[in-house]
Amino acid sequence: MPLPGHQSNSYITLAEHGDVLVVGFKTRLLNDEENIEQLGQELFSLVEQANWLKLVLDLTNVEYLTSSVLGKLITLHRKLHRSQGKMVLFGLSEGVDSILRTSNLLTYFAVAENRDAAIAQLTS
Repeated sequence: MPLPGHQSNSYITLAEHGDVLVVGFKTRLLNDEENIEQLGQELFSLVEQANWLKLVLDLTNVEYLTSSVLGKLITLHRKLHRSQGKMVLFGLSEGVDSILRTSNLLTYFAVAENRDAAIAQLTS
């Protein structure tokens, strides 16, 4: 599957593993509204334009995310679900884990211990 073109100020990194796309985040604090809009557009284009249906989100570099980012992740999850796709998160910092736990989203999102386990969840 093709990878969409990314601008030089992209907020994500992409790595293909067969039919699974691993998406990494370049910024530690996902809290600037302008950046969040662009981040959302980049994430949504992976499903809407590049037609990826199996995404692994590597949150290892993320220390904090806002409710706006949670909204983008929920929207991404829904877009994938409507297309029969799936998404798995891994690399949750204590802060991100706490935010997801407080928001009752740890049961909404599939979460894995590491990259290999996340990819395995999507390929089994």
